[in-house]
Amino acid sequence: MGARPPNAASITSNSSLMTRHRSPRLLLVSALALVVTACGGPSAAPSTRTAVPTPDSPSPTAASQSPAPTPTPTPVPTPVPLSAPLMIQVENLYPARPQSGLSTADIVYEYDTEGGISRFTGIWFTPPPAADRVGPVRSARLVSVRLLRIYGGVLLYSGASNYTQATLDQSGLRFYNPDSRAVGSTLYRISSRSAPHNLYSDGSQLAAFEQRVDLGQAGYELWERTLPSSLPAGGAPASSFLVPISTSETPIFTYDAATSAYQRSEPGGGGYPATGILDDADTGGPWEVPNIVVLQVPVITVTQDNEDSTNTPWEDGLDFDISGSGSGQLAVGGQLYPIDWTQGASGPPQLTLADGQPAPLLPGQVLIELVSQGSTVTVRS
Repeated sequence: MGARPPNAASITSNSSLMTRHRSPRLLLVSALALVVTACGGPSAAPSTRTAVPTPDSPSPTAASQSPAPTPTPTPVPTPVPLSAPLMIQVENLYPARPQSGLSTADIVYEYDTEGGISRFTGIWFTPPPAADRVGPVRSARLVSVRLLRIYGGVLLYSGASNYTQATLDQSGLRFYNPDSRAVGSTLYRISSRSAPHNLYSDGSQLAAFEQRVDLGQAGYELWERTLPSSLPAGGAPASSFLVPISTSETPIFTYDAATSAYQRSEPGGGGYPATGILDDADTGGPWEVPNIVVLQVPVITVTQDNEDSTNTPWEDGLDFDISGSGSGQLAVGGQLYPIDWTQGASGPPQLTLADGQPAPLLPGQVLIELVSQGSTVTVRS
C-alpha cells in the first residue's frame, strides 16, 4: 500500500569514467550564500540533459548552465565550488524503519505519496562515508522530477508508475532505475530484510557511481549559515512540535539542546503502527536534524497517475508545486520562526524572515517538509 512495485525497465546511459576532485562537505561551511533565479513552474522547459538507454550508467550531462544571479545577502562570501548532487529515493513505510543513511544527506525532502505514507528524497553533494548504507531505496514520484530539475545531478530510485516514468523519460534529466530482477552493484539487496524493503546502496558504491557519471558542478550555491548563539529575535519557543505531512504521517520533533538538533518520533495513525524514535540504522542512534523547514505548497491531484508499473489501478497520484513562493515555518535552535520561501529555477529555496532578512540556518543538515497550503506546525506543550 505504501509503495508501488518497481518498474521492470532499467533506464541508464553512457558516461566516460572520470575522477573528479570534490570540495569538502559544504553544508558545514558557514559562509555560503544562496543564489536563486527566476521562478520555474510546472511547465518549465526541459533540461538540456538527455537520458540514453545503455546497460551501465546515466547519460552524460550537458555543460552546467549558470542561472542569472539575483541579490544575495551582504557581504557576499567567496563562492565555494559545489558539485551536482546524488538524489536518492528512501521509503518511510513502517517496515522500512529504521532507515540507513538519512543522517548523512545534506538536504532531505519529505512529502506525502499515497495512503498517507511519506517518502524522502535525500540529496548528497558528497557521497556518504564508504561503509554507510543508504536505503531502503524505493520508487520515484512526480515531485522527484521537480526536485531533479531544480537541483540537477542524478536521481537513483527503484520503479515508478508508468506516468511518472514517462515524465522522467521525457524530461531530458539524468536518472538511474535498475531492473529490480537484476540489480547490480550500485543498488543491491540485503538478506536481513524482505523485499521490497531491502534495496540499498552505500558510500563506496555511490562514490564509484559518481565517478562514472561525472556529475560536474552545480550552477547554484547553498544557504548562508549562522551559529546557535546568533539566532535573531522573532522566534517562539517550541521544544516539541508536530508536522502534518498527511493524515497518517504526523512526525513529532523534539529539540535536544545538548546537540542543537531535533529528534523525530513516529506516533503512527491511519492504521499504521507507532514506531517511536526514528533511528539511523548506520549509527544506531536517533536521526538528529538541526534545521527543519516546513513549506506550505499547493498539493496537486494527478488523475493520470493512478496506476502502478503493472497497470494495476491505484488511487490518484500526488504532486507538489514547489515553484513560485509561499509561507512556511522554520524550527531551529528550539525556536519556531514564520518564514516566506521563494523557489528559483535552480538550487534550494530562498528562505526569509518577516523583515526580509535571510532565515537563520545552523550548520548541518536541512530537512524540508512539504505540507499542503493552510497546514501549520502544531506546538506541543
